[in-house]
Amino acid sequence: CNPDRPVRHLSLGNPHSVVGVDDIDAVDLCDLGERVPHINLEIVSPGPEPDAITMRVHERGVGLTQACGTGACAAAEAALTWGLVAQSADAVTVHMPGGDAVVHINRDTTEATLTGPAVFTGEVMVTL
Repeated sequence: CNPDRPVRHLSLGNPHSVVGVDDIDAVDLCDLGERVPHINLEIVSPGPEPDAITMRVHERGVGLTQACGTGACAAAEAALTWGLVAQSADAVTVHMPGGDAVVHINRDTTEATLTGPAVFTGEVMVTL
C-alpha cells in the first residue's frame, strides 16, 4: 500500500475497498482478498495514460475476476480523490484484465456513469 494513498472504502450498493499501489502485478491479490472476505477489493495504479488507471479486483464470495463495474466506479472515484488522474479529466479510463471501461463522475452529485463494451462470450443450455 502506498502511504500517500490510504485505503478508500466506498459503497455502491455493495462494499468496496480500493488500495493504491505502485505495481499491481507485485501484489498477491488472491491472498489479500481472502483476508478481507466481506468486501470487494480493488488494487489500482496510475496510468498508463494521464486520465487512466489500471485495476485488478477480488470480489467477495467469488475471488479474482476479470472486471467489475461497481469496482471500476469505486476505483475511479478513489483515483480522482488521490490525484492519480488529472483533476480536469471528464472521465477515467479503467484498464482491467477483462477489458477497459470508462467512468464519468459528476463531482456535484457524486453520481457515476459506467460505459464499456458488451461482448458475447458463449451460450449455455440448462435442462430442468
